[in-house]
Amino acid sequence: MFRWLSFEGEGNHHLSFYKKLTGIMVLSMVLLFTAVLPYPFQGGTAYADGPEIGIKTELGYKGNIKQDKWNPLKLILTSDRDISGDIVLRVNNTNGMGQEAAYVQHVELPKDTPKEITIGIPGFSYSKDNNEITFYEGSYKNGKPISFSTGKNYIQKSAMMGGLVGVLSDDQDTMNFLSALNGKGSSLIVIPLKEEDISNDSMLLNGLDVLVINNFASDTLSQQKQESITNWVKSGGTLVLSGGAGYAKTAAPFENIAPVKLNGTTTVESLPELQKLGGKPLKLEEEFTISTAEPVKGAVVDSQTSGVPLFASRNVEQGKVWYAAYDVAMEPVSSWGGHSDVWASILRSDLPLSNNVYYGSMIDNLSYVLDYFPSLKMPSFQVLMWLLIIYALIVAPILYYILKKTDKREWAWFLIPLIAIIASGTVYMIGSSDKTEEMAHTINIMELDGKGSAVKSTASAFFTPRSGDYELEFPKNTYLKTQNSNGAFGRGAAENKSYIRVGEEQTKLELKNMPQWSLAKMWAENTVNEETGQLKVDLKLDDKGQLAGKVINETTNDLKEVVLVIGGKAHKMGDIARKSSADVPVSGKSVVKVMAGDLSNILYPFSSNDQYSRQREILSTYSYRRSNTVKDAFIFGWSDDTMTNYKLKGKEVQSDQLNFWTQPVSIDWNQNGTVNIPYGFLVPQVTQSNAPTFYVSPHGVEIAQGTMIAEFPLMSETDAKYSEFSIKGTKLSGGMTMEIWNAADNAWEPIPDNNNVFTVKGNTEKYIVDKRIRFSVTAKDQVMFQMPELSLKGEVIE
Repeated sequence: MFRWLSFEGEGNHHLSFYKKLTGIMVLSMVLLFTAVLPYPFQGGTAYADGPEIGIKTELGYKGNIKQDKWNPLKLILTSDRDISGDIVLRVNNTNGMGQEAAYVQHVELPKDTPKEITIGIPGFSYSKDNNEITFYEGSYKNGKPISFSTGKNYIQKSAMMGGLVGVLSDDQDTMNFLSALNGKGSSLIVIPLKEEDISNDSMLLNGLDVLVINNFASDTLSQQKQESITNWVKSGGTLVLSGGAGYAKTAAPFENIAPVKLNGTTTVESLPELQKLGGKPLKLEEEFTISTAEPVKGAVVDSQTSGVPLFASRNVEQGKVWYAAYDVAMEPVSSWGGHSDVWASILRSDLPLSNNVYYGSMIDNLSYVLDYFPSLKMPSFQVLMWLLIIYALIVAPILYYILKKTDKREWAWFLIPLIAIIASGTVYMIGSSDKTEEMAHTINIMELDGKGSAVKSTASAFFTPRSGDYELEFPKNTYLKTQNSNGAFGRGAAENKSYIRVGEEQTKLELKNMPQWSLAKMWAENTVNEETGQLKVDLKLDDKGQLAGKVINETTNDLKEVVLVIGGKAHKMGDIARKSSADVPVSGKSVVKVMAGDLSNILYPFSSNDQYSRQREILSTYSYRRSNTVKDAFIFGWSDDTMTNYKLKGKEVQSDQLNFWTQPVSIDWNQNGTVNIPYGFLVPQVTQSNAPTFYVSPHGVEIAQGTMIAEFPLMSETDAKYSEFSIKGTKLSGGMTMEIWNAADNAWEPIPDNNNVFTVKGNTEKYIVDKRIRFSVTAKDQVMFQMPELSLKGEVIE
């Protein structure tokens, strides 16, 4: 036997030798055959290598991108032959919070002709380690990737949280004076733009805080670019139109949204109102040209000079348009030392202060809330407990008794596992009974402008009952950010599996290799505002300063648990059905004081049976994001109607929805010709701060060693003569001091802390600058304090 085994092994050795020899001969013939034939095999030009594609990238606005905003990415591609395919930008785990996506755009590349495309990308900090640009011939789904012959296949830039001011002007130095604010609490970048820098897509202007058009022929912009700017304003952008003698050419395409109607020009020899705003002497050596205009309906004249508007503003849906009567690039005003302070005051609500605090993006903050799927419920504890008891009884005493009685105890070896399998299957079926279909949990934030339209932002979690690929369809003009959960709820970020293509007809999101029972989370924004109606709010103060009013629901939906926040109080108004109204409560348990408190925790406190966890988190996130604690009064409510639909295979995905409706409100201060505004209604707005740490939260203002400057806005839409005002909260601890600006003397005055109230009776005008009272707070160490409050008395000027 031993010799037979040896013989067989020897035969295998010879067989292996012949196999190797045959393989070498076949390989040689293949190489010879392919060497004498052209490549490719069909007729045409023979290429030794694949296509050579070069790439150049232009990121953001002259290389600047804004955190959490949509920014343009220009790609310039050049190929050495005609080719078409998909360009894909993969973004992986961008800021450590699991936001991941691949942005796809199809492109046709003609031979030796540069092709420029623009992709909208979210504002994050990019490096070579967290993103990659790839070209796929044909399609990313089944095409082969082609390496770039020149250029980098990634983008690299840190996002900024400060202000971005874009400027369209014939003078490239226009608005450069704003750089003086960088030492006063702002982190601003002024970017001179050209026509080609203005995107046809308004969403890709999203990263600009302010766009200034000064002495520029705006009618040279294409119709698409003009509409893009207008839509950007309606979605929340701030546009400044100026130019002095050149204002007509600046504003021509924007007459429908401008705050004034031009009627000519004039010259002035001084600008005392501008000097008051800037707080420094301004001397004009010669006559200075300004434009003359009349305010349109709904506009507010913030400042006048020589009887004509110097500054005027107009709210346009969610955004604002400013008018300045002079050419902001014209000397000697442009380089005047007070010019930056003027615009710090004018744009006080439009430019972010550098507060060194990042609260995270909305999708990050709402990610946890999306896990609360109302339609997905845990199995009943009692049911599971009874199943366990029954299983224990069957397997132990009952089964043992039956087998003993029938003398079949040997059957236990297969009956016990069988019963265990049946029990496990029962538990699985109970637990998965509501997890057999695709579904979504969607949160919509509806920001109403009070005139009939709203900006909608959506956070949604898509549940996958089975593993596999899913393709979701969204309406056109939808921009998406995605956040994948690997496996079940909240298990962290997975490999990049989300492919987003923004098309002309719709936006598609392809989710690849999704595990069973997993969530894909997304944040959706649209460039088009929605017609939603409004909450008609009629508020007045009586002669004693007591609030009274009514709210009429003129929206498209019934609203639940409506709350009016004004004057440092939250007025709970209950449910208001569509086309119904409710009176504003003024006393009792329906009125809650919210000064120096977190509104979300006050209205929705934690409890053992926490039914309002989603409402609490949404309100808290929105309040920090919008800083509603330091802005005007607002009203909000809730609904559970379907406000956002997306489709899977042409069919709408079933969705649990919670909608947060919010709208700013105003109040009629005229009390039969008199003005009597109590504390808490006029909220100060910070314009400057040179402290290294400074931020405003619902709990107060935190400031390190340095100075903060703020202003109380008075009645902007009403002219009045004020006889008295008082500032409460002037007694500050921790060595802090407070001063008030004396516009008549052009100097700061210390505010005494006697009785914690500073009162001025008579001659109040010397402290009023363009319907504002300016004050400052200086801290020696890092401290937290509450903003002071203002009360006001006077008479309306008809």
